Amino acid sequence: MKYCPFVSWRTFIIIYIICLQISCAKDADLLSEYVINDTIAVEKEINFEKAIKIPSDFDWSNISDEYENQVLEINGAFDLKGQNIVLPSNVTLYFNEGHFENGTIEGDETFIYSDTGEPIVTDASFTGTYENEYVMPYWFGAVMDGVTDDRESFVKTLEYADSLGLKILIEKDIFLDVEETGTKSIFLEDNTWIEGANDARIIVNNLLSPAFIIALAENITIRNITIFYDQSYDANFGYDNQMTIANTTQLKTYLVENRGLVFNNQNPLWRGQVNFRYTVLLEASRNVWFENVKMLSKGTTANTFMVGAIKLKEEYSANQTISNNSAPTSICNNINFKNLVIDGAIMGIQGIVDNLTLDGLKGYRYSDIQTLNGGMVGGLDYWMPPPHLIYLNSDNSENHICKNLTILNTTDYGNYVGTSNVREEISGYCNSLKLVDFIENVVVDNYFSYRRDGLGDWGDITNGLFSNIYAESTIDIFNSNYKFNSLRFLGPLNNISINNMTIKDNSESIEIYPMDYAVGDYVSMDGVDVIVKNLNNESVGLFGISGSNNTVTNSTLTIEKHTSTKDYTAVVFHDLNTLNEGGDNFYDIQVNGWRSLNVNPIERSIRIMLANSVNLNNNYAKITDISNNYIIEQTNSLREDMWSRSEIITLGAGNSLMLNMTIPNGYVLDNLVVHTLEDLSEGTKISLGTRSSNKQNLITSISEKVGVVSQDIDDSNSIEESSNIYLFANQDFNNKGKIQVTINLVRSTQY
Repeated sequence: MKYCPFVSWRTFIIIYIICLQISCAKDADLLSEYVINDTIAVEKEINFEKAIKIPSDFDWSNISDEYENQVLEINGAFDLKGQNIVLPSNVTLYFNEGHFENGTIEGDETFIYSDTGEPIVTDASFTGTYENEYVMPYWFGAVMDGVTDDRESFVKTLEYADSLGLKILIEKDIFLDVEETGTKSIFLEDNTWIEGANDARIIVNNLLSPAFIIALAENITIRNITIFYDQSYDANFGYDNQMTIANTTQLKTYLVENRGLVFNNQNPLWRGQVNFRYTVLLEASRNVWFENVKMLSKGTTANTFMVGAIKLKEEYSANQTISNNSAPTSICNNINFKNLVIDGAIMGIQGIVDNLTLDGLKGYRYSDIQTLNGGMVGGLDYWMPPPHLIYLNSDNSENHICKNLTILNTTDYGNYVGTSNVREEISGYCNSLKLVDFIENVVVDNYFSYRRDGLGDWGDITNGLFSNIYAESTIDIFNSNYKFNSLRFLGPLNNISINNMTIKDNSESIEIYPMDYAVGDYVSMDGVDVIVKNLNNESVGLFGISGSNNTVTNSTLTIEKHTSTKDYTAVVFHDLNTLNEGGDNFYDIQVNGWRSLNVNPIERSIRIMLANSVNLNNNYAKITDISNNYIIEQTNSLREDMWSRSEIITLGAGNSLMLNMTIPNGYVLDNLVVHTLEDLSEGTKISLGTRSSNKQNLITSISEKVGVVSQDIDDSNSIEESSNIYLFANQDFNNKGKIQVTINLVRSTQY
């Protein structure tokens, strides 16, 4: 706002709003800047009407103290002739289509105001103290039309902001040409603050070098901005020595000049060429905060996605001489991503870190490396590791591990782009959350994944809490021989709790369980539900934790259709060492939709691999097969099966009837219940027996009227071989009566 009368700040706000609405027309794309600057101007009660318009011949080398607390209006170009200009205290520099050239302006609580979108300095710099909160890239020559290369101006903006201790505000799209390998990456210094407004975008085109590098820097904030990726890669371009040399030289030079490192025939830590293809590379950075940042690829095909969004990398610590690779190193520490969006990326976030908080991450489009036509999946010679939304590991570090990770409120929408083919070898698995290779202290809460490739790989984790997790997958895209479950456990777990997790696989038919069995101690699963369509499995699993002091409760396996013909298929699985030595393991699981047990029930029933007879420790497992009314309890090495079978019979003609269900070989009839559902014909007496010569060995007489008769079978009358069950009557059934026969079978097995 310009030339409004001097009034109190409250009145000023009212007048400002009216003027803004009626007469003070300004570029809408720069609205946020004006709001910010004018708000500060209001708070400072700056009187623009009484601004002193500086004449073209003003002597900047001799500024009178009478200019203190004044508004100096700058029109036209002022050549400072290389001088250091010292401003009086509390001056407002009001740039109205004017700028400084060739010199240094030393401020003293100075406030800078500009509303033209034009540069305010050319080959000039600011020193001293300033009351602004932000500096703007256009002050230093940025065109900010989203097309013109503004990289040089942006780097100057970073330098000014760093020297003055101010933030950078980006209100319009700005294009930074950073494509050239190893020469144009933008390094961010300590205390850098980059903030966007008006949905502004930083447009980058990095290909073989990072767009931004945060190397041994701390206190970095990037918020309310979109990093917009506009580039494409060549899947057939793999490893290149010149690319390595250029990027290593660029990073090494920076570390020497800015971080006090001296390299004696050494180079910065090497973690592979792919690290140079990330859009943002963090080299052992500290206290980094991304908030409301979108990392978005412009392209709609997989070959136009950013190869990697954010890399967290180990590096040699600052201020030391590096003579060998055993020199002290550091990793990223205290990294915070709040409401981060990754849309259109091969790899999302990868690397090693201590103290990471991810809250509100959303992943949209993803893919694997490939050509435009979907060929060369994974890249030439698989130069790209199998990608994930989040992939945290030790990253080949010899001195550090990932620890203190908090991952909250994450949704991976799993919008896959590209060929339906996957890598032909075992190297390809693009699941959502990979936490492996020594992880300590992790919390994952409210994590939702819809990736076809699955939920994740977890392993080598100590102290973890995983809760409120939901995943849908379609793992039949992979060769089942590779055992790419939706959730794989790739290393031991220790002191891990998994609560309220659902894994649902939408494959039309799968040959493996969607969840793998695990190895570890003090692992608990509570409320873990696994859901599949057609299960034709030959694998063992899925609720199995090989080790000791493990618990699985309130958990279910639900099968829409079970077509497996493999005998003795396990739902609880322990490895041989656990079978012989594991202790204090407890399982209580329900299974829905298990295959029918009418034929070969012993072979087709659910197997539990809990403990062998040589194991003297306490272990317990209970599986309730809902569909078959079958309960299995195993205490230590003794398994006891309880099978309740029922059949309803509508009586017709004749005086005897064989039931469809039998007493199978290997089972003992423990109890028999006959429920007369409809009255029998008058005078009809019915007994139950196993043969015509023994018509009453099960029940001598059932109720002629609606009612129930039950019979416990004692050991002397037990039946231990396959037997049919018959109804025998003293007269014709006369087509009257309906009864339900329920037999309760038991079976004991010692392993």
